[in-house]
Amino acid sequence: MPTTDLQHLYNKAWLFASQAHLGQTMKASQLPYSTHVAMVANELIFADREESVGALEIALPAALMHDVIEDTSVTQATIADLFGERVASVVASLSKNLIVPFSEEQYFQAIAAHSKEAAAIKLCDRITNLQSAPATWTQTKRASYLVESSQILAALGHAHEYLATRLNTAMVRYETLI
Repeated sequence: MPTTDLQHLYNKAWLFASQAHLGQTMKASQLPYSTHVAMVANELIFADREESVGALEIALPAALMHDVIEDTSVTQATIADLFGERVASVVASLSKNLIVPFSEEQYFQAIAAHSKEAAAIKLCDRITNLQSAPATWTQTKRASYLVESSQILAALGHAHEYLATRLNTAMVRYETLI
């Protein structure tokens, strides 16, 4: 897909995600939630420059919308109508609320089995989330989040060496926040 098409796709997905998350903020922050999804997409773009994240025309809009099904009333069918079945499938694979009953292990295994795009986005999501710890989190919650990050690295790190290294570095930095 030509760069201009990726730019159009990014803007379309960014506007869609921003509208879907309107009124939501990042944890313990006044920043709009769309800041988080933009950071995840940014991480993905730079990772793709180092090593392929899969089909960028699938991964990029999915990164921007990775929490839309989980955190808003938007459905997988709506995403499929607007962005195609493959993008919608990746977004759905990243949505914890679609796994019933939920288990972390099953969730991470499903992402790993789904696609390189899904694994890369989850790695980018966690890298972004580890940039700071919400001030409202207890030391126990922060430690638990670090353990979960290790599980993500173990389950998905094989999918993208560059992002695995980035996640490992983010975890070392995060550990100082505990």
